[in-house]
Order: sequence, then C-alpha cells, then structure tokens
Amino acid sequence: MRRTSRIAGGLAAVVIIGVAGVAAVGADEFNYVKRDTRRATREATLAQYTTPLELGAWYVIGPFDNAGRDKHDIVYPPEVGIDLAASYEGKDGRLAAWEEIPDDAWMKHDLKRFGDEAANTDGIAYLARRFTAPRDGVVTFQMGSDDGLKVWLNGRLHVDADVYRGFNIQDHTVELPIRAGENTLLVKVTQGVGGWDFQMMPVVDPRLLTLLEYHLNRDFPESPELRHYQMMTILEPPSIVLEVGGLAVMPDGRPVVTTRRGDAFVVENAYEVPPFNAVYKRFASGLHEPLGAAWDEDGLLVVQRGELTRLVDVDGDDRADRYETVSEPWGVSGNYHEFAFGPERDGQGRWWVTLNVGFCGSLGKSLVPWRGWALIVEEDGALTPVCGGLRSPNGLGRNAAGDMFCCDNQGDWVATNKMMHLDFGDWHGHPAGDTWYDEADMAPPRGEEDFKPPAIWFPYDRVGRSASDILLDDTGGKFGPFEGQLFVGDQYEASIARVFLERVDGVYQGACFRFLKGLDSGVNRLAWAPDGSLLVGMTNRGWWSHGPRAWGLQRVVYTHVEPFEIKTVEVQPDGFLLTFTGPVDEVLAAEAKRYDIASFTYERWEKYGAPEIDRRSHAVTSCAVSRDGRSVRLRIDGLRAGRVVEISLDGVVRDDGASLVHPEAYYTLNVIPSAPR
Repeated sequence: MRRTSRIAGGLAAVVIIGVAGVAAVGADEFNYVKRDTRRATREATLAQYTTPLELGAWYVIGPFDNAGRDKHDIVYPPEVGIDLAASYEGKDGRLAAWEEIPDDAWMKHDLKRFGDEAANTDGIAYLARRFTAPRDGVVTFQMGSDDGLKVWLNGRLHVDADVYRGFNIQDHTVELPIRAGENTLLVKVTQGVGGWDFQMMPVVDPRLLTLLEYHLNRDFPESPELRHYQMMTILEPPSIVLEVGGLAVMPDGRPVVTTRRGDAFVVENAYEVPPFNAVYKRFASGLHEPLGAAWDEDGLLVVQRGELTRLVDVDGDDRADRYETVSEPWGVSGNYHEFAFGPERDGQGRWWVTLNVGFCGSLGKSLVPWRGWALIVEEDGALTPVCGGLRSPNGLGRNAAGDMFCCDNQGDWVATNKMMHLDFGDWHGHPAGDTWYDEADMAPPRGEEDFKPPAIWFPYDRVGRSASDILLDDTGGKFGPFEGQLFVGDQYEASIARVFLERVDGVYQGACFRFLKGLDSGVNRLAWAPDGSLLVGMTNRGWWSHGPRAWGLQRVVYTHVEPFEIKTVEVQPDGFLLTFTGPVDEVLAAEAKRYDIASFTYERWEKYGAPEIDRRSHAVTSCAVSRDGRSVRLRIDGLRAGRVVEISLDGVVRDDGASLVHPEAYYTLNVIPSAPR
C-alpha cells in the first residue's frame, strides 16, 4: 500500500481510545486526573487505562460499479494502492476522486454523497484513514455497514462480509493489531439500494466513560445547557443489557425499568450523587418487549406487544409473584414492527395505549385489529377505540388540562416527527388502520379533508429526528421555569425537546424548542423522580442514535441556575407574543432586525418523510417590549395558517448580557385568531 504525504499531513491532534483486555472500571478504582482543560483532563485520565490513537482524516472515493450486486470481490484501484491525489473512472464513466470527510472521532458516515440516486445505487465506495499509536497493542473495534463490508488494517484483511443488510454498529466486533507508529485503514462498502452507511469505533468500557464524563461535565461544561441541567448516569452492572422500554417510579420513590429484552428491574441508590453505587434488582422476566410501564394502586402495569399486564409483588420482596392479563383484545400478526406503547393516564384517570402499524415493503400495514390506533383500556379490560391514522406512536402523554397527545415518527405519510392531540373519531393521516373505523362504529376518513393537523411539527434535524416519550412538567418549579409545559425525548439525537401548547379556537397548536442534548444514548422514556429531577431511559438497538452508549438510565438535575430562554410563544391575529424566562435588554429586543421569521409546510404523501415546501420569509413590522421586560410583542407581515413558523433571534440578550441558550422556536400555526388574545 503506497503512502502519501497527504495522508500523513492529515493527522489531527485528536486522541481517541481503544481498550483490549481492560477490566471493567468501578467507581472505587477510577482515578480522575484533572488538568487545565476538558480535553487535557480527558487525555490524562484515559491514558491510565487505554491506548491513545492520534487520528488523521477519513477520505472517501466512489462510486465504483456494483451492477448485479456481485462485485464485492472485484479489485478496484484503491485496493491496489492508496494515492489520494489520483482519480479513476468510476461507475457509469463518472470521475471518482478522493475527498476528505470532516470527522474528529469515529462518526457514522452516510455514503450517499455521489450525486443523483443512480450514482448512489448499486455502487461501491472506499474509505481510508491513517492514525498513529505510541506502542504496539490490540484495540477492539465495533463496526457496521449498509450493505457489504471489507476492512483492511496495514494491508491485512480483517472483515469480509458479502451481505445486503441495514446498518447496525454491532454487526462486527474485531480485535485489530495496532503497531507503534503509523497505521492505515482501508474500508470497502458495497451498496444495493436504500441506505449506504459505515461506522467503526473503539470499544470502550462504558463504566469508565460514564465516570469520566460525570467529572468532566461538572468541571468543564461542554455546552451552555450544562450550566443549568446536570446529567448523571445511573450505572447498571456489566451483566445487564438495559435497553429501556418502560420507566416508572414506585410508591416509595425507587425507579423501575422494563427492558426491550423482557426484564424489569427495581433500582436502589438511584439518587446518590454521583449515582455510581446503584443496585439493580430483577423484578420480573419473560416479558415480550415491554415498551411502557406505569405504577397503579395494585402493581406495575406494562404494555407487552400483545397485552397490557399487571405485575404484582404479593409478599413485598421486590419480585413480581403474579402476572395478570389486564387487556388483550388487540392483534399481533408477528410482524417485527408491531410495537405497543403506554400505558398513560389522562386527566380522567383512564389508561391509554397506542399501537404501531406493521411494516411491509416500504409501507406501514395494519394487518390485525387496532394497529395504527389509540385506545382506552376500560376497568374491565375492554378496549374503547379513540382514533386512527397513526404510524409509529412511540410517545404518549397528557397536558396540564388532562388531554392526551402522542408523538408519531417520520415515515410513510408522516413528513416529519409530530405531536398530535388525540380525540374520538380523529384521523391523523396514515391510511393503514382505516379498515377499523367501521368496527369502532365511527365514520371512516373520506380523504385529505379529514386529516387532523398535528399540534406540533418537529422540524427534521433541527428539533430531533425520532420523537419518543411525552412528559408534563408538573414538578411545581423543581425542574426549572417550565411548569405546565411538555418535554419530549428524541431517540436518534439522544436529546430532549420542550413544547409549549395553547388552544386557539378549540384547536391545539404551539411551539417546540431544543432543550438538552448529549445524553448517553437514544432517549426512549421519561419520568419524574420524587425530588423533581428527570429520569431518562435510553436504547438504540435497531435505531441508531448519538451518544457513547447503546442503552442506559440517566438522571437530569436542575442546578437552580435559571436558563435564559424563550419561555412561551403565543399567537396573535397579526404576530406573536414572546415571553422570556428573564427580562431582556429592552433596547436590543425592540429592534426588528433581531428577529428572522420564515414559514413553510410539508408534502402529504406515502413516501418516507417529506421535504419542507413553500418556504417564505416574513418582515417584522414592529416590536414592543413589555414594561417588565419579559415579553416582546411582534407584528409580522403575511402570516399563513397551516404552516410552521420559524422564529430565530439574533442578539436578543438578558438585561445582564446573558445570551439565549436556544434562540430558535418553531410554532405550528394551525389557526390564526381573529381577535386579540
């Protein structure tokens, strides 16, 4: 393999670590070495346990031909020798040349980067990277690809998988022999149709990283968010795969977690600071992917794929002695996508569940009763159908008025993630479950005129990619200045969003905001601890997420340093009233140039997701700051109903000069009021 100065010159002063044969690190054995900066502290601490690798950039080239999807073993020029200055004839006569990919670590790479769809179908791409190590050693990596994969290190083939598959970082775990000095990676990824991805990353003891991140976030907060909210990981033992499906709090305050693999655990010592001595006690096992949990007067309610079950601890030993079927009148066909979510109580004390559609080909299907519906479970276990048109409603919760909402995930007939108000007879736009309206004794949807717009659209990538749980802030201010608002998890981003809702002419609508990012894994479930801190249950199997871990349980604690945020956005006949968590600088906030307003909507179609369309900018014609400095009344030209209004602030600061933690809001404008409010 020919070395070039361009690879060597691309080395970056970034230290990433790999572990081979290193014992799990417990809190008692962890040695934190504090330096002047976060990075120096991280490097000094990890150097005691790991092999530091100085990374160069990734480079990518392609596409080369994979017509017939049988060219996994064809040798293209990058396999003969890496010359980053060279270019070659690629697929369909296209020019293939090496291109640098910005990457400061081991991120996931989307290889659909070569132009039109034809160029990104039936192709082959190569990636190359050089790194240096201070000594010989063995580093364990996880890696995955969509589709096939070959990986060479220093000219030796270590992975050879001629397959067509979806992406999973856990597809391969490989021990790579690292040599002192320079090392060169070459990766080949084949492509059929659809996704085209690759990622590899060192396997690191998650307990080590968790201990380190706790100290780093305390001493060197990476983002403004961490000044106001501290994240603490409630470590599970290495033997537990804590893919959180459900999360609840027992009457005595202890968290209880259900896992996607069918277990339930009671967690003791969860509220210690730092929480590194938690004890996980198995409460139940043998459940069928329980994706929700709630405590009622008689035990733990869990939603399995096929039923709502109550787990009862008869003798008080923290072990379920009785598994009671509460309700099971919905269908299960065996389709992998038939998840079930809940239970959640509404303001009248009724239990609700929501049911995923199946997935066949590229479209959702309701193969058995009530798939794609929201349902109420009556006291006798009977089901009361409420509304259909749902796709993947992994998120269910009530607002302060007791009305029920759910989040649906982007996909066919769902342009982007959304939050919907659930009411009897509604149709939320996915046609798969339409067949059950007659059985529910409801009028079936006639078409687009019956589509109920969501209360909230979450703009894709700006406020998450995969919305999950909904949780009402009823903590009485223990979690900050957002009492009565909703928090919404995001599985892909490992983040939490915030939602303000209002009802205008009987229609729910409102604004969403970013709130907190950087959690350990994909956020799936949210629950309040007795002290008003936020418990967060996480998982990413099958749905890739940001974050250093594949699962886990965290606690988010308010530091009582109040964030400066846009607290609410209330619509007016000719604009909006923005309220802030603190008084603004009145001079700056009164300048129209500080506000950038645009609106857009989405296509309604059966394709997976949809683009933003009909985007327009809007002029701010006046700004009026309230006497107390906490509100700004904006008059805006040309507002349109049925649009998402993007509100971006630039230079609006608190009266002491503090910047907004999140200067954007996205308001779903279903109705424009006719009179001032």
